[in-house]
Amino acid sequence: MILLSLWSLLLFLVIYLTSTGCQAYKPLSQIALSTLKDQHYSIQDYSKPLFIPRIAGTPGNENARSIIVNHFQQLDWDVTLDTFTTMTPVGPVKFTNIIATLNPKAEKRLVMSAHYDSKYYKDFEFIGATDSAVPCGMLLEMAVALDNPLKNSKNDDTTLQMVFFDGEEAFEKWTDMDSIYGARHLAQEWEQSGDLKKIEVLVLLDLLGAPNPTLPNYYPSTSWLFNKLVHIEQRITHGTTQMFDLNSPLTFRGHIMQDDHLPFLHRGVDIIHAIPYPFPEVWHKETDDPEHIDFQVAQTLSIIFRCFVAEYLELSIDIYHSEL
Repeated sequence: MILLSLWSLLLFLVIYLTSTGCQAYKPLSQIALSTLKDQHYSIQDYSKPLFIPRIAGTPGNENARSIIVNHFQQLDWDVTLDTFTTMTPVGPVKFTNIIATLNPKAEKRLVMSAHYDSKYYKDFEFIGATDSAVPCGMLLEMAVALDNPLKNSKNDDTTLQMVFFDGEEAFEKWTDMDSIYGARHLAQEWEQSGDLKKIEVLVLLDLLGAPNPTLPNYYPSTSWLFNKLVHIEQRITHGTTQMFDLNSPLTFRGHIMQDDHLPFLHRGVDIIHAIPYPFPEVWHKETDDPEHIDFQVAQTLSIIFRCFVAEYLELSIDIYHSEL
């Protein structure tokens, strides 16, 4: 009976640790949550410079890359570029992934990511505001909003890393070879270098900024973290919104979503895929532009992700004034 009880306890601990992860996670106090919520930042300001065509291999893509790189260099992050040229249906194209790391000496990483390229259309100029200028803007805003807490963090083991993928969009029809060029290349590079093993979880933001999004819980391995996002949303909006959906028909069905996370998922990386389903009405249309962004929704999502990172990394927020 004693042996059975010990075995049951051991089994419970194994299940608990594999379902909640070994990374410590400290919920924000109400003061800290209010501090981050009330910061005077505008997702519109950080997204606006990226409201341009950003097709891989074009000057617009280079301009977007310069905006992102300069942003993190000014914040004194370590910025590296993963540049390569590969064949596409339109010929050879040069791609560049952007990797911004707060503390490159840290052994583990929380990776927040989005793609910064936009899709090519022959018949019209495509901005890709939800896809993914606004998600990129969320990451830019987050780095500024959490600047002081991040740099004063005593967590030397796990650092925040932001990855901006190039070449997510297909040039013609989405296939395994004509899509996610940057993600495929970087995952392979990091597998060979060992950097892939440093990732505790990769969070991918995509198609965010449209009204009334519903974000499913796609992967059971990160359910405990998805539940944290649900809880943060409830605390911030006082239950007036339910964007993170625990009851979606796509719960635990992330395999049907084709996106930049797949090369990492297939190599064993834990994933949170922050993409709404159904997709926004403007998806891959000329109307995916700033005029069709619900900036209140986008700002709320940005705050939720900001608080999530603060909780995951156990940042001390209370001592910082809300206008920092």
